[in-house]
Amino acid sequence: MVIGNPMIFLKYPLEEALRSLVKFGFDGVELWPPQIEVCKTDELRKQLAEHISSLGLSLVGLNCADPPYFEALDSPDDVEGVVQGLKQDIDIAASMGMSQLLSWDGRRRESMTDSDLHGWVLDETVNIFREAVSYAETKGITITVEIHPFTVGIDVDFACKLYDRVDSPSFGITYDSCHFAVGLPNGYIDAIPKLGHRINNVHFADSDKHSSELHFAPGTGCLDLDAIVNELKAIRYQGPMMLDLWLYPFPEEGSKIGMPYIHDVMKTLGYPSEA
Repeated sequence: MVIGNPMIFLKYPLEEALRSLVKFGFDGVELWPPQIEVCKTDELRKQLAEHISSLGLSLVGLNCADPPYFEALDSPDDVEGVVQGLKQDIDIAASMGMSQLLSWDGRRRESMTDSDLHGWVLDETVNIFREAVSYAETKGITITVEIHPFTVGIDVDFACKLYDRVDSPSFGITYDSCHFAVGLPNGYIDAIPKLGHRINNVHFADSDKHSSELHFAPGTGCLDLDAIVNELKAIRYQGPMMLDLWLYPFPEEGSKIGMPYIHDVMKTLGYPSEA
């Protein structure tokens, strides 16, 4: 299964964007909360889920990275608001029959020292996700944290500690090759074996190593994509795989280029032929 997000067709109405995913051969869908704001009730969200299913697409997850309730942790007092926001998004994901909530790990403030990061910030981030994961499990939902170049988890040691201390099979890390390449331009490949089994989701894209959110189509940036694939193979990764073209200005051409490439990647990684 190759997952896509209709937000890559940024200027298209949602219905047209979903049809474009079908047109270019995507199998699964990850949604972004602003796309479904018009569906203000569980009933309307169920209707949207039914429409997506009628198109032959599987509705996989809700991408809530950079949510309004979780900018950064400035003190332990922020924790309760973050947990409540996560629970509300988990409820929305559950109402649509999704299996995954994608969140993030919060921005790193310039004033945040390494002692802060690996001290109280780590402690409180663990507390947030322990409670959120416990709640999500009652809804049949897993949580994955999408690390960005400017979030606390781009410190890979922090990300590993977070995963290990949350200590749940319903929790993991999203490896977004664009984000890691911008945040760790000389370490984006080495991050894969360091994270290892902690990776439970992959957003695959190329990058120029400078533009934080600009996900290039495979082969149109400067990343060593073969090395990324080799490291994913070494850790035996066969989890969710998304072709991420967020903010790429040519989403149709990017899909034409990217879909055959992603299928080849999945074959190299040993996914079952029906994946």
